[in-house]
Amino acid sequence: MDITRGALEEGRNGRRSAINTTLFAVAAVAAVGALVVAVYVAAHPFIPEDAVIERDVQSTNWGPVALTFPIFSWIGDAKGALFEAIIFVAVLIFNRRAWLIAAGCAATGVWYEVLSHLIIRVRPTTAQVLQVTEHPGASSFPSGHTMFIVTVTAVLMLCFGQRFLPTWGRVMGWTLAALIVVASSLDRIYTGAHWPSDVLAGILIAVAWISFWVSLRWVRQGSASAQHQD
Repeated sequence: MDITRGALEEGRNGRRSAINTTLFAVAAVAAVGALVVAVYVAAHPFIPEDAVIERDVQSTNWGPVALTFPIFSWIGDAKGALFEAIIFVAVLIFNRRAWLIAAGCAATGVWYEVLSHLIIRVRPTTAQVLQVTEHPGASSFPSGHTMFIVTVTAVLMLCFGQRFLPTWGRVMGWTLAALIVVASSLDRIYTGAHWPSDVLAGILIAVAWISFWVSLRWVRQGSASAQHQD
């Protein structure tokens, strides 16, 4: 969906809806899904199906996709925060009025901090899966790396792709963003850093919050103003 174009059309047509109903519906569905996963994980820290899926992922030869795994494992923590800061500065330079979108989307980090302290889950062990090559210290739920990747790719597309790319480029951009999220998700499972349900929850939480934030008319119009005036 072209967020900036949609916001401009709302202004021309005089519609004063406080939210974009499509994006709000996406946010609601993702939020309900995340809540269901969170409640189930809280009640069942070890899910046998998680272990089966993880072993299947780890026993699969992912070919060229596996070359991206070290990148996703490397980025995170302080490096991820620095990367987000660089992107935010770029937004201020090249599309400054979209700063509200970037700042709001970054709040997924707040959701991670809250949930990772609210639901304490032990990470996979070598007794349960085929390998554990990464040993983060925090709670396994949800996957912070996955939430970070979803947030970064969404911000890049919302703040740059939606403004500077043609229609076909935006389609390609969102497709690439989805593929990056999939590759990152596979990495978190392949390395044994997270359970599949941790990764699923990370995606759902990030999608829910970002969709809700961008569904707000005043947020979308800020980005549209940047396109119209800069």
